[in-house]
Amino acid sequence: MKNIIDIVTVEDFKNQFPRFSPQYLPIWQPETVYFLGQIVYYEENNMFYECIVESTNNNPVIPDSWKPINQSVLNFTQDSDITNAFNEAWVNFNQGLFPDEKTALLVFLYLTAHYLTVDFNNALGINNIGIPTSKSVGSVSQGYTIPQWLVNNPGLSMYATTGYGIKYASLIQPYLVGNIFIVKGRTTFA
Repeated sequence: MKNIIDIVTVEDFKNQFPRFSPQYLPIWQPETVYFLGQIVYYEENNMFYECIVESTNNNPVIPDSWKPINQSVLNFTQDSDITNAFNEAWVNFNQGLFPDEKTALLVFLYLTAHYLTVDFNNALGINNIGIPTSKSVGSVSQGYTIPQWLVNNPGLSMYATTGYGIKYASLIQPYLVGNIFIVKGRTTFA
């Protein structure tokens, strides 16, 4: 089995999580047709543009199709964010637990999503330290329970701070349990 960190790509992550939040940086692609209201980031001049026509594949610097807008790349998930999360996830990933590359890759992507979410939450000052048990806004409240096996596991309970972490823990749980066989035997010493 190939080493996951050597084969995983940013595109693998984007394909697994097409609706990740914050959304991916919408880099302008010349072969793509854009529609009214769509926003793109034009790398050549590091600016954002909004499409002002029904459809176009014109370059964003053409004023009859696009207008510049004030936006920051920090409001979007960038490829470098994903790559950094790959490196963080690799620190806590044991590829040897999984029977094949496909399973290992899927689990690695969920662990990456967990670390990426933690990084974004930390940057926003949202420190989900501990295990959430309920939420309330005004007169509306919602409670949910984290599986007890996850809460009680000192090695895995940290993953209960994000939905991706909980999914990661649930994906690896079957691989953390082994079978034990007792074999009758004795030493050769008298």
